[in-house]
Amino acid sequence: MVIDNQKQAVSLRIQKSLALLLLIISIGLIYFANVLNSGVLGLSRDQIAGIIVALFLLFFLVHFMKDHNYIYYSDTGNKFIVRYFSLRPLADKKNAIEFNKKELHSFEVKKSLSGFNERLIIYRQTSRGIANYPPVSLTALDRQDKEKLLAALRKLILANKVGG
Repeated sequence: MVIDNQKQAVSLRIQKSLALLLLIISIGLIYFANVLNSGVLGLSRDQIAGIIVALFLLFFLVHFMKDHNYIYYSDTGNKFIVRYFSLRPLADKKNAIEFNKKELHSFEVKKSLSGFNERLIIYRQTSRGIANYPPVSLTALDRQDKEKLLAALRKLILANKVGG
């Protein structure tokens, strides 16, 4: 089975770009086109600009905290493959987890920030014991892909226990 959230990753990047564009246009209109010179609803032009900037920063803070990842998962053939990278700005390190499916020992999903963020931790059986990989953020996966991924992992672990 193959899971690839490229569409969600592109959509998230477009959302962030549009939010930045909207911020620039809004501030430009307020200050350079003299829109809302006298304010609105009892708020000054500076207060309105401050609210717009605060909303923009909140939007980016939420996305930063979620740490969305592009994820490619494949368990076809004999290999177990997870390729991923963070969609945060300036985070261009690409990561890969690849090993024989029979070496998959277990996994766990850790939730943080009151369930706001979910991270997958994969454990592998090696000749020196059980090793774990760095967590992979699952927040950019839609519910169906997340359920498919976890079901596939459970199936692989069950097959390893029955077969080994």
